[in-house]
Amino acid sequence: MFGYWGKIAQVDLTRKEVVERKLSEGEAKKYIGGVGLAAKIILDGMPPHTDPLSPESRLVFAVGPFQATGIPGSGRWIVAAKSPLTGIWGEANGGGHWGPEFKRAGYDALVIYGRSEKPVYLWIHDGSVEIKDARDFWGMNVYETDSTIKKELGDPKIRVACIGRAGENLVKLACVISDVHGAAGRCGLGAVMGSKNLKAVAVRGEKEVPIARPEELKEKIRECSRILVENFKEFTKHGEALNMVPRERLGNVPIKNWVLGEWKEGAEKIGAPTYTEVLHAKPLACESCPVACKRHIKVESDKYPAGPAGQYGPEYETLAMLGSNCLIDDLLAICKANELCNEYGIDTISTGSLIAFAMECYERGWITKDDTDGIELTWGNADAMIETVKKIGEKEGFGAVLGQGITYAAEWVGKGAKDIAVHVKGLDFPAHNPRAFFSWGLTFATSPRGACHVHGTSFAPALGVGLLPEVGIDKQVDRFTWKNKAYITIKYQDWASVCNSLVQCIKPLFGGVSLTAHTELLNMVTGWNLKPTELMEAGERIFNLQRVFNVLQGISRKDDTLPKRVFEPHKEGGAANRIPPLEPMLNEYYELRGWDSDGKPTAEKLAELGLTEALKPIYH
Repeated sequence: MFGYWGKIAQVDLTRKEVVERKLSEGEAKKYIGGVGLAAKIILDGMPPHTDPLSPESRLVFAVGPFQATGIPGSGRWIVAAKSPLTGIWGEANGGGHWGPEFKRAGYDALVIYGRSEKPVYLWIHDGSVEIKDARDFWGMNVYETDSTIKKELGDPKIRVACIGRAGENLVKLACVISDVHGAAGRCGLGAVMGSKNLKAVAVRGEKEVPIARPEELKEKIRECSRILVENFKEFTKHGEALNMVPRERLGNVPIKNWVLGEWKEGAEKIGAPTYTEVLHAKPLACESCPVACKRHIKVESDKYPAGPAGQYGPEYETLAMLGSNCLIDDLLAICKANELCNEYGIDTISTGSLIAFAMECYERGWITKDDTDGIELTWGNADAMIETVKKIGEKEGFGAVLGQGITYAAEWVGKGAKDIAVHVKGLDFPAHNPRAFFSWGLTFATSPRGACHVHGTSFAPALGVGLLPEVGIDKQVDRFTWKNKAYITIKYQDWASVCNSLVQCIKPLFGGVSLTAHTELLNMVTGWNLKPTELMEAGERIFNLQRVFNVLQGISRKDDTLPKRVFEPHKEGGAANRIPPLEPMLNEYYELRGWDSDGKPTAEKLAELGLTEALKPIYH
């Protein structure tokens, strides 16, 4: 096989056993890798109603054919499991260097089950997996864990994916972090690691991935890199902070728990170019990426001094969720909160969502200082935000309530709290507003893991960028109409499934590296001869496989919905007086997907996609 090792490591932490199984070329072609492979492994190996935090739960780390090839945007990896936060499909996508290093270590995927009696970590190097004692690391934050494991193993080039104290404490917002700042953030998968007494997965490898057409691939990589460098000059200069101001103008930014549609001065205070100037920000790249959207920063503040992990700056989602959504325009305070989230290992999106939710509950008098451990959770209160982050990470007091997730917190508060909780299927909204782009509403309602911005960038055609002419999406569309939005949403969801299985960053498409170019890259790596439409069919297969998983958890049309707040129009800003018409979009979506009226993939659709093995569980 080219582009793959054909090897999956399976680790039983209860028995302390490591076995390998083969990955066939047929499986690779059908599920690509990454998320597609993880979905197949979890569906095959775990009964539907397994407790996500039980020993029987499967946790999968996976890469795809692009890792360690030098393809721009391939410095990625995925982790997947049943989510303890939502109880449905859970996946998270991380960047940095861990994914390519794992690939060079000689594996395509790592499957973990069971529970160790004592804390352990996995050491994977050059085709070998060892289970090592992690008792000395338990209780350490992410930065300490990363540096101490490297010291113990005697190699600073080792890459570590680990949990902090939040994962150990089974906080349901806990994430898995590599390279101290590369967060696989969503769905609480750090808690799954914690439940297994697994502190980290350290990797190091020097194997060369076999490439079918290496010279052609090198030339194609040079071509794609030139395109990205040319088209992302300004983005490379300022990073994700460049998105804050223009998205605020469009009404696409969360403001005051999604109540307000405008926050011009605040956006300017925390977005670029202010961000770049105040933080002396410099580009920081994942492996094999000429775009370098992440930031090295230098914080000069007596009030919010940066620790060792404070050299990594917040990205757009964090700026918006911990900033604008909480009406906090103090950039240095947001950097401190981001640093703490990284050290504890907490998802900044859900953390910002929950703090904004709590601030609105506090404003309405539904909770008081007696509930919040004396913290005055008023809008714009940066110190209160920072203290609450600490309490969530430690699972302490009111932080323990918020750390159980938005649906639990709304139930705990009572009164009208459910009406102001902004989530889909228990996963908090990312920093994108369905009132600004109607396609976001349909994407969030139907995404496998709940409200999700990496399961289909369906807003792209409304901006005239990242188009997919190979499947008929070749021109700009109106962001405030529902016409053709179901088709657009489906195609971008299928494309996202491809990206998350290759495993590939979504940005190259926006920078001019087309679906056709991605298909050519895959063919050069593997020696296959796929057409772009065939690659998209693989994405459709993977998306439907995830839907089957969710149907088995009881998900149906009743759950493919949006929170009440989305149907309350803004009075100001770029999306004023707009409400996404979900129901007609959803009807058309189900029909085009080949699902029945309740949102279940039909037997005919599954058979068409070669998923006959998925028929039995849902069609008895």
